[in-house]
Amino acid sequence: MNDAILLAGDRYHRAEDAFAGVGPALEAAGLQVEYTTDFAGLSRETLKGKRLLAILRDGMGWPSGEGQAHQVWMQPQQEEAIEAFVAAGGAFLPLHNAGWAYPWQNGYRRVMGGYYQGHPPVAEFEVQVVARHPITAGVEDYTITDEQHFLWFDYDRVQLLLKSRGQNGMESAAGWAYDYGLGRVAYLANGHTLEILQQPMVQRLLHNAARWLLRME
Repeated sequence: MNDAILLAGDRYHRAEDAFAGVGPALEAAGLQVEYTTDFAGLSRETLKGKRLLAILRDGMGWPSGEGQAHQVWMQPQQEEAIEAFVAAGGAFLPLHNAGWAYPWQNGYRRVMGGYYQGHPPVAEFEVQVVARHPITAGVEDYTITDEQHFLWFDYDRVQLLLKSRGQNGMESAAGWAYDYGLGRVAYLANGHTLEILQQPMVQRLLHNAARWLLRME
């Protein structure tokens, strides 16, 4: 029986990249993973009995086609399902663009602990470790070529673990973690392509995050 869900794939990100880049870290933590692109199927029922939910996709749906205006796909009952899942002890791993174009006033925003602002074109930038934590164990500062995502984060609730610094000096949160109810949440910003997800320090972060979320640290 699958005890984790990895929801991935959108207009700008290949699901196969997320499955190949994130899946091994989840499986190494002992999880049997359901790999899916079916955002509409995310519900209390599909989360029942699961230990972990990971999302690497944006919140945009295109019911009228990609040439038309997007709509937010996440529905109120899905927000409620995720919040209830984590509060009751589940683990949530939002990755990369899992804060972009999502509802920002209720359960999903509360659980994620932050919200996406935007990003410049793909470029080289630094990622710096700013806190020692089980997720950053063995992680050194690194340079990566990726989308540098800029996010608001709830500094009064979450522990900032990583920050990014662009060549122009602009900085942003690049990873955080915290307990939510009986559950745990960890956000990591890198992940636009498979090559990025397979970068050694990103892989270490993913492996560490899976173990911390499952209280294996």
